[in-house]
Amino acid sequence: MALTPGTFGLLHPGWLWLLPALMGLALVWRRQGGRRSEDLFAPPSLAIRHPLLARLSLPADRRPAHDRLARALVWPALACLILALAQPVRVGQRLPEPPPNRDVVLLVDTGVAMVLRDYLLDGRRVSRLALLKSLLDRFVQKLAGQRVAVIVFGATAATYVPLTPDTRLVRRMLARLRPTLAGRFSAIGEAVALAVREAGDAPRRRRVLVLFSDVHQPTGRIAPSAAAALAAEARLPLYTVAIGATDYAAEEHRRSGLLYHPVNRSLLSALATRTGARSYLARDGQALAAAIADIDQRERQALKGPPRYRLEPLYPWPLLAGILLLALLPLAGRRRRPRQ
Repeated sequence: MALTPGTFGLLHPGWLWLLPALMGLALVWRRQGGRRSEDLFAPPSLAIRHPLLARLSLPADRRPAHDRLARALVWPALACLILALAQPVRVGQRLPEPPPNRDVVLLVDTGVAMVLRDYLLDGRRVSRLALLKSLLDRFVQKLAGQRVAVIVFGATAATYVPLTPDTRLVRRMLARLRPTLAGRFSAIGEAVALAVREAGDAPRRRRVLVLFSDVHQPTGRIAPSAAAALAAEARLPLYTVAIGATDYAAEEHRRSGLLYHPVNRSLLSALATRTGARSYLARDGQALAAAIADIDQRERQALKGPPRYRLEPLYPWPLLAGILLLALLPLAGRRRRPRQ
């Protein structure tokens, strides 16, 4: 049944199969000549016929009108009770969508390359990590009612914030991130493997991994491809967002001795494709914000179920009608006493 506002339906239509059985019972009862209204639901009694009963002259059994009325009331009463069991409803307004039942694990690269300032924000250069922190703060703010975890990685990977529904705590901890918090390099394979373990086994929840990195000099004991295969086996989509420019033209002229390396886009794309997710390139602040918004939108659509509507129960009306008809049976079947 297609639910649209203003339509009517039945929550348990299977009970309607009793109506044909009720009609068949009425036909059988009528063919047998019927019984008195006061004995309609009484079990049949044992009758003994006397051999001389046929010689007696007895008046014909004429049932009065009130007895026929009682027989006419019982079948509609039972039909009303069956209709009440089917629970008729009226479809009302559409209910708002519930909060997504989702776990989001953020993998944030805090290697030394995140200090490179190849982004422009309001006409001034900012580091990769500074821009990422500001956008992640807005992203986590939209995840109210969901569980969020943060994993940081550099030379090693560590759980920075375990899965928690407290998005205010996550935002405060993200504001404290700094480069080289977990070392200078990028143990991306260990980070993905740790994220798979952090996401756990929750079949009733949608679990998502989102990786932010430039994959500068990937290190660690676990190969990134092996970690991606582990995420794919656990049915965890791994979205990857490439942080930084793709060529050396964006290098800032500075006096520091840090070598500039563009983002390794091919590796990040391969990791996302392995898990059935998408990879994004954050060329600037707007592209990074668009990537985060697209990930959120895609996962919301994956969680989107059938629309829900407010249902107005209508079963009290047939139930009340059936009870009233049954209450009238004793009155309709009562014989008036003859006047003396």
